[in-house]
Amino acid sequence: MARAQSLSPVERRANLLAAARQVFAARGYHGASVADVIEAAGVARGTFYNHFESKREVFAAVLIELMVEVTGSVAPIDVERAIPPQVLSNLRSITRGLARDGDAARILFTDALSVDAEGEEALAAFYGHAVDRIERALQMGQTLGIVRHGETRQTARCLLGLLKEPVVQARLAREPLDADAVADAIFGLLASGLLVRGAA
Repeated sequence: MARAQSLSPVERRANLLAAARQVFAARGYHGASVADVIEAAGVARGTFYNHFESKREVFAAVLIELMVEVTGSVAPIDVERAIPPQVLSNLRSITRGLARDGDAARILFTDALSVDAEGEEALAAFYGHAVDRIERALQMGQTLGIVRHGETRQTARCLLGLLKEPVVQARLAREPLDADAVADAIFGLLASGLLVRGAA
């Protein structure tokens, strides 16, 4: 193993996270090991354990990093402007990010079934956070009068599925993800079945 570069603790942790992300994307959670992450990062075992206690902990950290990236790509809705174009723009931002970053799509969606009991808690926390954010957006839309009134929790889960399933299907078919087509299809469903008519 090549000698590790001299990095600050923050840089070393970021390096470990980047390596873990690549390993989880390539092998899935179940197939990956701490040894794989250590080898990919080019560090000693002790260096890994200075930053993370386990595979589960580094996996959870990767998921948090991915959530920050996804949420950072979504612009707040400006109620002084037409809402539907902003919703479509946010959908395209998310789907384009997933299309660009195949590692994120594989970790979050297509290899999620390979997560064992140890990693399930971290993945459940990620999805719970995502559904919470979608549900809050739906509730805000109801308050503003642009989203129909009704149950929001299961609707939020369904909306997450609308994003997840095209990613999974494209990967299974070994096709590139057409980010704008996915965003447009989701928006079409929202505009005709969720957004209140005349909300623009």
